[in-house]
Amino acid sequence: MECLLTSGVGSACLRPGAGVGVSAQGQWRRAFFGSDREVKLRKCWSERRARRFATSASVVEYDVVIVGAGVIGVATAHHILTTTPLSVALVDAREPCAGATGAGQGYIWMTHRKPGTPGWHLAKRSKALWETFAMEVEDSGLNPTEALGWRKTGSLLVASTDEQAKYLQNWAQVLSEAGAATDFLTHLEAVNMEPALATGCLTAAALCHDDLQIDARLTIDTLLQRVRDFESRGRYKELFQSPVQHFIRSSREGRLIGVEIPEGKVFGKSAVVIATGAWSSLLMKTATTEWGMSLVPPMKPRKGHLLVIEGTHDIQLKSGIMECEYLSYNSQSSKSTEATTEPGPSIVMTATLDPNGNLLLGSYREFAGFNIDVQDEVIEKMVERAARFLPGVSNMEGRVRTGLRPYINDGRPMIGPVDDVPGLIFATGHEGSGLCLSLATAEMVTNIIQDVKGPVESAPFLPNGRLSSSTM
Repeated sequence: MECLLTSGVGSACLRPGAGVGVSAQGQWRRAFFGSDREVKLRKCWSERRARRFATSASVVEYDVVIVGAGVIGVATAHHILTTTPLSVALVDAREPCAGATGAGQGYIWMTHRKPGTPGWHLAKRSKALWETFAMEVEDSGLNPTEALGWRKTGSLLVASTDEQAKYLQNWAQVLSEAGAATDFLTHLEAVNMEPALATGCLTAAALCHDDLQIDARLTIDTLLQRVRDFESRGRYKELFQSPVQHFIRSSREGRLIGVEIPEGKVFGKSAVVIATGAWSSLLMKTATTEWGMSLVPPMKPRKGHLLVIEGTHDIQLKSGIMECEYLSYNSQSSKSTEATTEPGPSIVMTATLDPNGNLLLGSYREFAGFNIDVQDEVIEKMVERAARFLPGVSNMEGRVRTGLRPYINDGRPMIGPVDDVPGLIFATGHEGSGLCLSLATAEMVTNIIQDVKGPVESAPFLPNGRLSSSTM
């Protein structure tokens, strides 16, 4: 969800000189944001849906049914269609990019990942696939910057204490030895590189040179344009605004063979892939009840806020910036193996520019169920946190995106088949790394469907042994 923070009487605003402020009447007005481009896209999807069901039967069959049209689902559809002869039906209760994908900053980063871990290997492979994809886009005659928001900005981890500075010095060496070229920067070197940074707060930084950034919405549009080329060949169908109502299993083998949506039944001869992000547990809870099995991913929606400052600001950044504290969060998340140890609310400063020059500020994490309302106190805290490193942000107006990250307490996404239900494959639980990990996830799912060994070991991500009988 996205809303404007507008100035004026009775409005929520990032007022010059005052951070987040409240008007004299103490009320904040929110105008929900929808650009002309977004409105046109929604209209286009609506028209496509009307034409589709005016001419199609109530039963369709494809090789693979993918439920979820975020970046994981769309990337998986793209990989299957472009690397195999299989056909794909892509199903979503809403439209593409409606969940966590559309609310993120677009980082394809290695800087905050621990070398040697399963997550590191998956991210490294995915980053390589993104680089290959950008070259394919360029070879097709498109500009990757325009088609994907593609930029090789590098990432800058910033420290605010002497202790953090020492940690970053060691961390830069660890990353470099693992193949992610990273330089430790002194306070002066960091400020010379990024003059917008506050000199009083900063103690040191670490620059990971090869980290990348893309724009999620541009990227989803480009991926969808490519998969739609297969529609005329009878290999692709998209079924948006079509929530799954029931799963269809074979009475003889117990195999998952399709889904039922309001318009009819969609069968998948080879697999049904669940890529519904934060909604995966809710979706599978119904199946668990009907089948008497423990099939629910141990997942909770983790709410985030992202501030978008329009391109009229004076802050210029060469790199994407992340507070060193983010490393502590990542470490704690990967060690949390019990539901009782879930982390509490946290705010860590992240900052980058999008392809339009808008300043994107994060990052907030909180367990609040499926509520995506904008919280005034969270906005205020985020602006205060960002202003420690980027003093100019307190003088700016902007809008807010909220989204739900699919959090799993062991820190690993769930990718792979379920032994008790042949035909069921999960591709979910990437939390804030869905965009980064999507292409390697898509490759892994495709390899699993074809029973082919891939370049990344899939065992750490398999669902077996990690499913529960109810939502957390």
